Amino acid sequence: MINQSFIIGITGNIATGKSVIRRMLENAGAFTMDADVLAHRMLYPGGPAYQAVIDAFGPHILMDNRMISNMKLGEIVFSDPQRLKQLESLTHPPVINTILARIQAAKRPLVVVEAIKLLEAGLGEYCDSIWVSHASFEHQVARLLETRGLTAEDAKTRINAQTAQSLKLSQADVIINTESSFKDTWMRTRKALNDTIHTLIDAPLHINNSDGYSLDPVSRKPDSLLESFWRKHTGEVPEKLYEQLGMRKVLLITHKDRVSAFIICEDWNFSTSLINVFPRQMLKSQPALVLNAFDQHARANQSEILLIPTLIGGGIRDQMAAAGFTDQHLDVFNYPAWQIAAKKAASNDERSIWTKILAQPFEVEFNGFMQ
Repeated sequence: MINQSFIIGITGNIATGKSVIRRMLENAGAFTMDADVLAHRMLYPGGPAYQAVIDAFGPHILMDNRMISNMKLGEIVFSDPQRLKQLESLTHPPVINTILARIQAAKRPLVVVEAIKLLEAGLGEYCDSIWVSHASFEHQVARLLETRGLTAEDAKTRINAQTAQSLKLSQADVIINTESSFKDTWMRTRKALNDTIHTLIDAPLHINNSDGYSLDPVSRKPDSLLESFWRKHTGEVPEKLYEQLGMRKVLLITHKDRVSAFIICEDWNFSTSLINVFPRQMLKSQPALVLNAFDQHARANQSEILLIPTLIGGGIRDQMAAAGFTDQHLDVFNYPAWQIAAKKAASNDERSIWTKILAQPFEVEFNGFMQ
């Protein structure tokens, strides 16, 4: 344990469902990190590996905006194992340092770290339990075709370039097969969590709000209750709820132990975007409550910036301003992660978004990421 946190490390080869399991554990109350996302931060201008990677691979990997091109870098390393190893030698040490620093800062009873090279990079030695996601080769290829737009040949090349999945499986404390439905994966994940940390799971993970409201992990409520509330207020089948649990963060607002609302968020690269609120009238009838819950969740998960599309926040402008949000143009952000997150979160062709900055990134050497 580090700082009294029980640490679960999730690994598994590409397209085996690591991220789905990590998000489900986050929806069960864990503080989670994606080492791949952190590795990209190391390569941002000002990041700890930025100049070293340019020196090693040449200035031709840069784009016009001085950002390192993931595509150009990927073309080099995925076709040459030695070059991939060289890149990892430059990025893995600062990634591990950042992960350890964030664990210390989080002070949470349960921490989850997702990393495709968890074992190879030495991250496994900091973990109390190793979980491995698993899916067949055919499922991996199909997922890469669907989600990343790769050709079948490119997908197979990516898969075959990695350490054999069998080596990861041989070192696993928990193996979760993700080939079936989101609901099945949720049930497997929750059971594995209860079996793994049954002495810690009762630790308070919720964030209190005022007036009898609280923000609780969805895992604290029976699935049947969640499904019923979801169907009633979204009009969608319950499987869509479990899909959200594997793709996004689902905040559960309760009042005197009764479910009051779902808040759907996108947590990515330490930014938090508001996607939806159910029932929808909750945002207009109790905007301060929703915005407070949104804010508290983000702070607890070390989010640096809150983002709410103008389409969602436009109807409560006064309350948004009172909560510290400002309507900002999408091009105002200098930090790449914030800029990408803002453009992803903006609705349709919007050119601005409601923004609230909570913290500056500590992986870079300079501050002030808004013009």
